[in-house]
Amino acid sequence: MKKILVLMSFLFLLVTFFGVDVYFYQTDIRDALSQISMQEGVSILYDPLVSGFITVEVYDVSLEKALDLMLLPLGYYWTKIDNVYFVGTANPDSPGFGLISSRYLINLYYTTFEDIANALPKIMQNYIYRTPNENQILIYAPPKIASQIAETITFVDKQVNTAEVNVKIFEVDEKDFEKFGINWSWNSEGSEGFDINYSSNGISAVLNPLSYEIVFLLDSLVESGNAKVLGEGTLLLKSGSTSKISGYTTIGLRITNETNNTYVERRLTTEVTISGNVFLDHINMYIKTVVESAMSDGYNDNPIGSLLETNVDVQYDKPYYIAGISFETFSKIDGGIPGLKDVPILGKLFKNTRYEMHKKM
Repeated sequence: MKKILVLMSFLFLLVTFFGVDVYFYQTDIRDALSQISMQEGVSILYDPLVSGFITVEVYDVSLEKALDLMLLPLGYYWTKIDNVYFVGTANPDSPGFGLISSRYLINLYYTTFEDIANALPKIMQNYIYRTPNENQILIYAPPKIASQIAETITFVDKQVNTAEVNVKIFEVDEKDFEKFGINWSWNSEGSEGFDINYSSNGISAVLNPLSYEIVFLLDSLVESGNAKVLGEGTLLLKSGSTSKISGYTTIGLRITNETNNTYVERRLTTEVTISGNVFLDHINMYIKTVVESAMSDGYNDNPIGSLLETNVDVQYDKPYYIAGISFETFSKIDGGIPGLKDVPILGKLFKNTRYEMHKKM
């Protein structure tokens, strides 16, 4: 009895020791699978969509390795079910897709389904699905594809520093600033704490956060009615993202030419776009300010605009001021003799109109 057991064990070792030899040249994959099935005495089934020709030459490898090498060039996969090998395509619409695929539930900690979908190649986006839990994603794919998707998720799903940026867009009369020694003009050379440069598009200024005096100045001007907040909001910024905020005001224009002398009002829109990189102790911000309006020449409204761009490192909890673009606006003031100027038709004789120009920013 002992001799028989030893002989059986020896035969088993001989069978498992020798690998599979595979040599195919421009052979139909279905014929190749049938030959391997007969050669190794195993059952190999395949999806009706499996087709194509292969060229492969390997020796002394396992059956599973041989199948991998045969199927890899055509993008097919195999699975083993109750000692039967099944070869299928990774097309989710194929009849045998469910036989070669498995479901995997992956937790998301710092990212979203949309972020993962954008990070994956288009060919892999067909294998991910939303779940009722927004912090999870379902992968339904062959194991090798699922492994590649899971690896991408691990790479993408990392904590990203975010910061809240409070933005206010002010409209201020330049004369009010001049009263406090702040003079933004073409020839300004700046002073301590100021970095001021003139460009053809406007005047760009970054005020270093030496104190909160400017905060109190702006707030007091707003409270007194000498300044306006055109736009205000809190933007959530993270590295690589872009946020916008806008505001608008109304400016007065005097149109004077050979045939026309009128006063019109136009809407002036300011849009601030912020992007950049968020770090633990500061933000490197790229700030773009666009001011646009439609100005009239008496005949047509022509779009005009001005652009300011700057890059600045901002410390947390410290205010920075990005000065905007100077513009002129006219106020129309009607005067005359009280009572008489309001008389129909004749009132025009007792009425006068004057215009005041203000330079604002």
